[in-house]
Amino acid sequence: MDTVDLTGSFRPTDAPVIFRGAPSQVVNLLRAVKGGLIAIAIGAAAGTLGLPAWITVAATIAIAAWLVVDVLQVAFTEITIDTERVTARQGILSRHTTSVELFRVQDVEAVQPWWQRPFGVGTVVLHSSDDTFPRWRLFGLRNVDALRDALNRSAITLRNRMGIREINMGRV
Repeated sequence: MDTVDLTGSFRPTDAPVIFRGAPSQVVNLLRAVKGGLIAIAIGAAAGTLGLPAWITVAATIAIAAWLVVDVLQVAFTEITIDTERVTARQGILSRHTTSVELFRVQDVEAVQPWWQRPFGVGTVVLHSSDDTFPRWRLFGLRNVDALRDALNRSAITLRNRMGIREINMGRV
């Protein structure tokens, strides 16, 4: 169990870590391509309509700022998956930390969009019984199939160790 002592320092558990790291910046590739195409279209339209050059420059700066924020959001995201919980820390200026206990995980999906497959990254989607965050999307992770298998095994092992059984009520 994670604890905070009276001095306020955080002491993590000794649970074996399955994954620790940040998502890959590959997740921003499609946004960067879209932003570039939009900037080119605005420049072409401004040139065709005879608009001042500052409009193209302003639009390009706005698109670049949007992309920088996306890159920073990914860079300032840290995901830790151990054999007891999944923890995500996010935020550029302020930090937001959330976690879900693995015994609450009901299903794990591995999703690899066509444009992320060549880079070996994808998204792990956790479906849990957690009220606050019933669906977790851990994007931009490498080896998503192996990670999905490890999460499933760890969740089952933890539920068995704790004597937790799942009961489906309603739609099955």
